Amino acid sequence: MRKKESNIILLSITLCWASSYIFIKDIPSSLSDFGYLTLTSGIAAIILLLVFFRRLRSLDRQTLIRSGILSVLIAGNMLMEKVGLKYISSSQASFMASLNIVFVPLILFFFKKKPSKDNLLGIIIIIIGILFSHGGFFTNGEMVYFEGTDIVGTLFMLGACILMSIYTIVATDFCKDSDPLILSVLQIAFSAIIGFILWVIEDPMTFAHVEWSDRMLSSIFILAIFSKSYAYIMLMYAERYADALSVTVIASTEPIVTFALALLIPNAEGHTEPFSLGTAIGSVIIALGAFVAGSHLIEKFFYKKKDISSKEAHEESQNKSDETPALASDSSPISGSAIKKRKTVSRFKKNVLRFLLCFIPFAILGVLFKVMTLVPGYTEVRPANSIPTVSGLLFGRIGAAACALGNTIADLFGTFDLKTLLGAAGNFLAAYIPYRMWYALYNKKPHTKTWKGILLYAWCSLVGSLAVSWILVFGLDLFFGIWIPSIGKMVLMNNFLFSICLGLPIFILARSDSIMLSLRVPRPARSKMIKKIPQKAVPFFFIISTIVFIGTHICVHYDLHLSNSTIASVLSIMGVAFLVCIFILPVKRRIKIGKKEK
Repeated sequence: MRKKESNIILLSITLCWASSYIFIKDIPSSLSDFGYLTLTSGIAAIILLLVFFRRLRSLDRQTLIRSGILSVLIAGNMLMEKVGLKYISSSQASFMASLNIVFVPLILFFFKKKPSKDNLLGIIIIIIGILFSHGGFFTNGEMVYFEGTDIVGTLFMLGACILMSIYTIVATDFCKDSDPLILSVLQIAFSAIIGFILWVIEDPMTFAHVEWSDRMLSSIFILAIFSKSYAYIMLMYAERYADALSVTVIASTEPIVTFALALLIPNAEGHTEPFSLGTAIGSVIIALGAFVAGSHLIEKFFYKKKDISSKEAHEESQNKSDETPALASDSSPISGSAIKKRKTVSRFKKNVLRFLLCFIPFAILGVLFKVMTLVPGYTEVRPANSIPTVSGLLFGRIGAAACALGNTIADLFGTFDLKTLLGAAGNFLAAYIPYRMWYALYNKKPHTKTWKGILLYAWCSLVGSLAVSWILVFGLDLFFGIWIPSIGKMVLMNNFLFSICLGLPIFILARSDSIMLSLRVPRPARSKMIKKIPQKAVPFFFIISTIVFIGTHICVHYDLHLSNSTIASVLSIMGVAFLVCIFILPVKRRIKIGKKEK
């Protein structure tokens, strides 16, 4: 896993934690913080233990102790925050929580780990941005953050901030030589136990005093899956390839994500947050600081160029060495009918596991998010749409079929009818189009080791998302006589944004050196009908197809559809032609694997 890949994963974690407030709104005030920790961590621990119980066979004493230390630090951080919030306002607490960007380098300096000049300059810029985003130190000439602030609450919040800083540093060190997956699973399990003990001390009735509701349970499960299971597993793996200061710098961009989500996502009353110039300026400054902290700008100006060039050359050589996946263990020729039969059975079992690996998460996420309706009866907020692109690139037709069936199962919980067939077809193509695109444009297995791989992933996701939203909008118009233009925009945002924000990090982790999922799936066959089409024409085909689907969405935006616009009809016919050609498109003849070819 390269530095850019770990940064993408860390950004996705920041997105999960920044967006968690949407679901926390649906948790009743009668549920204490310890109850919240117990339920979310407990559910997450149960899910992870069921999925990864075989991995725990490699558990050792050192990993067990380290998991306990990390869970104690998390629980201590939450306990101090809970006490501190009783004495100071949430805005003051939010500002103090942002001081991790100060404490982490100070603690590292104490252990004689000096940050670079780029890091120091970036940290200073980020602190200025945080001040802007929180309103600044001064308002009308008066100091707002310290005037009237209770010293007890301040001390507890500072303690919580220091514990979180220590957690970041310690976790980064632990992940270097311990299994990140086991660390994250046990850490969450121990956090649930600690939370339950504290909950019993605070309220012996615990579960009996909770105001249960369907929406509350849905929010608890969503938080358990994303802010606990996903976030901590991704965090442990990212910290294995990053340093503590880089993790803190990426986490400091949370105000940017929160600001963007507040503008885009409505609250319970259906209103979004008003635009704040100070917050916008602060977000820009924070982004600039994060860029500076992660770059080598000062080094390029003040250090010898040959040192930087040699460092970049070393990183480039590592990229090239990691760019090509290793040969599979079963690449040796098969001899004998018994071995062939055994290999066939083994391949069948693997395909079943691959199908379930895509189908189960898609169906669960589709059901859980039914409560967050965007267009009643048709679509809702769907993180499940982060799965199709990943499933298609990893498992081909098997992943595409799993997404289609997963969408059908999810629709059984509220929106199942004949229109479900359109949704199933759309989700199949959302996975199948990236699968065909990648192998038609690139002669290497799907990866994100280079910027070329990342950009190709994004392009595949965009074309698949455009095609799916077009299928739903014009399919409803053609077959059911229903014209709802807003569905196109909602479905496009659901598919593309989630495939980038969540799908890309998942794909990076799946193809990382720590996991490296096998990609021994059938490659698309070369069609004899168009065998003579030159390979160089294929990129132009996808460029034109992208333009066509963008044109269909422009038509939808201006309320042009099949019955009132010739342009919309022509573009729709071209879209159908693209979907037909995608099944017979020529592919690259060979996949390069080191010195050999397959």
